[in-house]
Amino acid sequence: MQRLRCEASNDELLRTMMIIEELSPYWGLIGIKIEDVGRDCAVGFVEIGRKHLQILGTVHGGVHAALADAIAWVAIISHYYPRYVIAVTTDLTVKYLRPITEGVLKAVARITHIKEPMALITVELRNKSNELIGTSTATYWVTLTNKSLNDLINELRGKT
Repeated sequence: MQRLRCEASNDELLRTMMIIEELSPYWGLIGIKIEDVGRDCAVGFVEIGRKHLQILGTVHGGVHAALADAIAWVAIISHYYPRYVIAVTTDLTVKYLRPITEGVLKAVARITHIKEPMALITVELRNKSNELIGTSTATYWVTLTNKSLNDLINELRGKT
């Protein structure tokens, strides 16, 4: 599988997001992983297993939506890094172009427009052959905070 990358990868932010990945119960349940992150861009994936399939043997649309939403959020976080912002999904649309039954479901999220309090993100969904299998647009409400992303991680670690 070809590795997808952001233009201006940020290894420090990638390591930080991998900590958030470990601390997120929902991401763990679905199997969402971060592959790359750079300013206004994020790449993530889910390794498809039986738990992701619906009764007809294709990946459930909710998996596509969950991955698109999670990776779009990471793209927003990358825009403000190292500052932390609260970013809440207000709209998520997924267009399914072709089914996926196995392998890897990838998402590449890029910020299209951002002006507080709104952010618009586009997401490409791809299969293990890097074929486009879906697209998503997400709108988020962004609230600035006085915290850093590391402050958030420390708070999350205190809750586990």
